[in-house]
Amino acid sequence: MLNLFLRTIFLYLFLLFILRLTGKRQVADLEPFDLIVTLVIADVGSNAISDTNIPLLYSIVPIIGLYLVQQLIARLCLKSAAIRHFICGTPQALIKGGVLQKPVMRRTNYTIRDTVEHLRQKDVFDFGEVENAILETNGSLSVQKKPAFDAPTKQDLNIKTKPESLPHIILAEGQYDEEALRASGFDRTTVDRLLQKRQLTKQDVFWVQVSSDGSLLLQTDDAHGQKLLRIDAEGRKA
Repeated sequence: MLNLFLRTIFLYLFLLFILRLTGKRQVADLEPFDLIVTLVIADVGSNAISDTNIPLLYSIVPIIGLYLVQQLIARLCLKSAAIRHFICGTPQALIKGGVLQKPVMRRTNYTIRDTVEHLRQKDVFDFGEVENAILETNGSLSVQKKPAFDAPTKQDLNIKTKPESLPHIILAEGQYDEEALRASGFDRTTVDRLLQKRQLTKQDVFWVQVSSDGSLLLQTDDAHGQKLLRIDAEGRKA
């Protein structure tokens, strides 16, 4: 049992390392050849875990080989558009000019129900709102709404904008994140001072975020009612 446990831990860490090397974060990121390699690697690893008579080396070598094949195909796809189209396919226009494309639906084995479901995932519930819908090679659907139904941008409304920084969670569960503090331009002393002006300490808050406008957004803990508060750089309520 100890041997089985140790093999499981080792192969889990090894598979995690190999899959992290591929650079893919989730199934939606996988092209067909990526998915095949991932499934085969998982099958080889599971066989080695369940059958202790299989030497670990007999699983490690095929997994490394599959990873190298995946990397080779990925490099070839980067170098050649023809190879990329052959391996990954090409995006298909399911809806063009607001009209469902029957030949494309037949070619991709897509039904109207499939299209409706994917549109709902894009917060589109009415076919009449869609100008174009592209089925990407990884199976996701990209949707372009008709201008009348598309949300206006600030540029459309002639609203002047200025560059904004990313929000950063600088304090969570009583612990400061030093990297987030540096990125936000704040330091512990400044944050502690701002919290004290609201009669709070870092132990009194669940998390603190530096928003893109430079203000602090925080949530108090249970003892303070789990309230959301926003304070500006001077410690006043924004």
